[in-house]
Amino acid sequence: MELNIFMRNLQTALIRRGIPDETALKHVTNLRRTFTAEDLEEIDAIQSPEEIDSLADSIASILKKRQPPVQQQPKAEPQPTPRQPASGRAEYTFDDDLGESFPEPAPVRKTKSSRKVEEDPYFEYSSEAEPTTRGMLIFWIGLLLTLPIWLGLLAVMFVVFIALFVALSALIVVGVAAIIAIVTVGAGIALVGIVFGITQLFTFPAGGLYEIGLGVMIAGAVLFVAVLLYNFSIRLLPWLITQLSVLLKFLCRKLKELFLHIRRECYKL
Repeated sequence: MELNIFMRNLQTALIRRGIPDETALKHVTNLRRTFTAEDLEEIDAIQSPEEIDSLADSIASILKKRQPPVQQQPKAEPQPTPRQPASGRAEYTFDDDLGESFPEPAPVRKTKSSRKVEEDPYFEYSSEAEPTTRGMLIFWIGLLLTLPIWLGLLAVMFVVFIALFVALSALIVVGVAAIIAIVTVGAGIALVGIVFGITQLFTFPAGGLYEIGLGVMIAGAVLFVAVLLYNFSIRLLPWLITQLSVLLKFLCRKLKELFLHIRRECYKL
């Protein structure tokens, strides 16, 4: 569901539930300023008015609790009605049908559908916008004429993103393979040096200590390089893939907004 349709339907639903027009408009205006990307995706996925009615019920109950209690008017004093008895003295009786008087709720005013679209930065084309025939022809003819350009740009964009996804995935595989190879070879060399140094301790102690120290240094260097490759391949590259996905969704959403903006402007011609 387009954003403007969702906001207008929500405002109308709040008014139907007894929320004043000004309060509903103010709340809906403040609400749409807090929308995140996830909220916009959920709004875009809404297909039925029942979901808006459920949301309006919750918001209306909260707004009604925040409204100050209506002060009751003082109890109307019954007016005496004179009655002339047979004795000639004037007596008074009171009408029993008078009770407490409560203020009637103010009539709910309808939403101003004639509000200019320029005042609404979230306005997008809907069936309420009453597009002109000339504007519709301009938009669709222009879209068909520029279709090769749009399709070419979209193809280039998706090819670039696919290539980036493939490259990052290949780097993960290469990084994991490099970790296995470096650890295997480095551990073998370090182990050979340490074992050889231990055997030299009995005949040439200085040389044996040197060989053992060299093996330990090789093991430390291998461990350091393996940790770097692990963080690069297992932590950094997946994070980059996630950010690339976020960027792709952002671009797709902006392209949709651009499409709707161009259609809106054309339909007003």
